[in-house]
Order: sequence, then structure tokens, then C-alpha cells
Amino acid sequence: MNIRNFEIEPIYVVKDYLKPDWSWISDTNGWTGFHLWYLFQNRVRIKMNQEEYILSKGETFLFDLSQNHHCTHDPQKPAGMFTAYFHCKNSELLHQLIQNRTIPRQNAPALFHMNLQLFEQAVQGTNTKEETEMWLAPVFSQILSPLQSNEPRRSVIAEICRQMDMAPQEIGSLDVLAKRCGYSKNQFIRLFKQMTGQTPHAYLVNARIARAKHLLLFSDYTVTQIARDLGYHDINHFSAQFYQKTGVYPSQYALQTRR
Repeated sequence: MNIRNFEIEPIYVVKDYLKPDWSWISDTNGWTGFHLWYLFQNRVRIKMNQEEYILSKGETFLFDLSQNHHCTHDPQKPAGMFTAYFHCKNSELLHQLIQNRTIPRQNAPALFHMNLQLFEQAVQGTNTKEETEMWLAPVFSQILSPLQSNEPRRSVIAEICRQMDMAPQEIGSLDVLAKRCGYSKNQFIRLFKQMTGQTPHAYLVNARIARAKHLLLFSDYTVTQIARDLGYHDINHFSAQFYQKTGVYPSQYALQTRR
């Protein structure tokens, strides 16, 4: 599944209550790829190189498994966590963004618990891989969001990203967005790409296609209505972009996915 221009492949996803004698040392398991943890009970201590993190209830941690980690918890207060082990095709970029803290290792996303509950409800019944990934996508989308910096203009870019995800049809022109951040157009493009790994245009297209896929599956809107609502003035242009991103045309997508 494509999340913020990262091609994510979930290997396994599990919710677990840890045993009192639990500990985890990543370099002894030969893992590759990434782990995402969400703690829903008690605390976990994470040591990585010379750094130490305390992960508390309601917080997430993103593990880059090219580095070694040693994780423990209090045997008297066993932790409970949601774990997603995944691979990423453009892993070098994700490594870099985690390393320079553009994407934070430790986070406390406000809507993560709600999205996780929706995902758990989805996988309890009979469902396809596509449906599972659709409900899992918002979970990863929150984790892979750019860090909201204390520097005001970078914070505005983070807010623009959220608005693109939520309402891509309401995003103004590139000139308007750059002016909103206090940058020239070229400066805005460079900083946006530095924070997200893609240009504003590419990010907006991905957000529109993600929204279109949801509407095609869960609404009664026609392809023309969806294209118009997402800000497309040319239905053929919308269909061409959708095909480029998914390999099928919008009119085919819902039928093939449900089938």
C-alpha cells in the first residue's frame, strides 16, 4: 500500500500482552525492515546506541531495524502493545527521514487509538487483503507524517500536509501555499520535499487518489462526481492519474477490489 509515497508491505500485525520475562534485542533476530509499536498498557524502556526512550501508554515508536535496540519492561507491570512489522521499498529514504528526525521515532498521535480500533474491527470478520490495508493505511499515515517543528513555517507545511490528506480538493495554488509559509515558490518546493520526500504536486496527487479509492468503495458517487469533488476539471485527466497510480481505471477499481 502506498502511504505518503512510501510503498509499505505489512508482514504481520499483532496485538499482544507481554509476559513478565519479556525482553527484545533486535540484533539477535536478524530482522530487516521496520517495526511500529503502539503501547496500550504500562511502559517499555528502549535503548538504542547511546540513547534511551521510555515508551508510555498511548505512544508509538518506529524502529529502523538496521540499528540495534534493546527493549525491556517492568515484570510487575507487563506491557501491552500493538506491533506491525513491515517492509518499505524505498527504505533508504525512510531510514534518512527517521535518522534526521523529520519523521519522529517516538510519537503520540491523537487519532491513532481510534484508527487502530477500526482496524481491529475490520480484521475480526471475513475481509480481503485490500480491505485490511485500507483500514491499516490511516494508522501508517499518522506515523509517517512529517514532524511538526517548533519553527513556525515548517509547522505550516506540516499543517498543509494534513489538509491535503483530509480535503485535497480545497488546497490552493502553489503560489498561495508558498506565500502562506513565507517562502518563495522554489524555496517552498525544496523544503516540502525535504520534509516529506516528495514535491507538493506529487503529495497532492497521492492524497487525491487515496481519497478517490475510499469514495469509490464506500460511497454512491459516480466517477464524475468524485473527480469534481476532488478538484479535477477534466474527468479524463483524473482517470489517467488514477490508472497511473493503481493500474486500473476508476470505473474498474471498486468492482475488482470487491471481487
